[in-house]
Amino acid sequence: MERHTCRPDVSPLKQMIMKRVKHFLLASCLFPTLLGAQEMASAYFLELTPDAQSAGMAGTGLATTDNGTTAIFHNASTIAFSQEVMGASYSYAKINQDYALHSASLFYRIGREGIHGFAVGFRHFKDPKVLDYRPHAWDLEAAYFRNVAKNLSLSLTFRYLQAKAAESADSKNSVCLDFGATYYRNMALLDEMASWSIGFQAANIGKKLDGQKLPARLGLGGTIDLPFSIENRLQVALDFNYLLPSEIRHLQAGIGAEYNFLKYGVVRAGYHFGDKDKGVGNYGTLGCGINFWPIRADFSYALADKDCFMRRTWQLGVGIVF
Repeated sequence: MERHTCRPDVSPLKQMIMKRVKHFLLASCLFPTLLGAQEMASAYFLELTPDAQSAGMAGTGLATTDNGTTAIFHNASTIAFSQEVMGASYSYAKINQDYALHSASLFYRIGREGIHGFAVGFRHFKDPKVLDYRPHAWDLEAAYFRNVAKNLSLSLTFRYLQAKAAESADSKNSVCLDFGATYYRNMALLDEMASWSIGFQAANIGKKLDGQKLPARLGLGGTIDLPFSIENRLQVALDFNYLLPSEIRHLQAGIGAEYNFLKYGVVRAGYHFGDKDKGVGNYGTLGCGINFWPIRADFSYALADKDCFMRRTWQLGVGIVF
């Protein structure tokens, strides 16, 4: 049997290049179209959960109605059923030690009844440095949401993307749309304070970025909210997402739970189910937070195998609502 060994005379430059190649091979589990195309811009960072609250629940959020400050990244139509009038948030994610994702967002419900409003969001994703340059991509998005019936809301999100894969490469850009819908109902439990909701989203529908398809997907999710008392509350969410581009076409799912205790404390847990060859694979999540109205702070950590892109990923977020 032929034995392969590493050459002892590998130069520092070659070692650095080999290390970076390893990073790109690892990232290929999330960004398959990058494999063998290092100098091509990519928009697959849009599939990363950009906020610590949802990340602690395995990325769920398609039908969650209490995350208005970050809902534009999941399903902006859920904001129509928020209990808050306006809010803003910022989150930072350190992904697999070498990747970074910044996100910021805000929302505002217009009018006395707040049946419609808008939200804006921004994301900035950075790849590992390659030969003194760090490839990056960013997006700016704006959404409008509105109640069209007592229990039904719709939303439309416009997104502008720009990416630069190498110092000598030109910046590439694209635009896309999201469509969202949410159905919300109270239940005859806990003095009718309990509720359930269903959310739908068609996301990232738009033109190619640098010749590559955007990660278009269809999502369907559900959430049950059980407020046992003013100080204790349980929320359970389940999301399904189907990625449409042929290169990464697959079904993925996430289930998560959040428990608010003693009015101010929050703990979260979840599990993400995915395809290890076309997506990030399977991994668990844990999260915690402090909710001291109007300010909240959240933290999440991914429990992933060493071969998973989400290994050693943590996120920290802060938000304010009124």
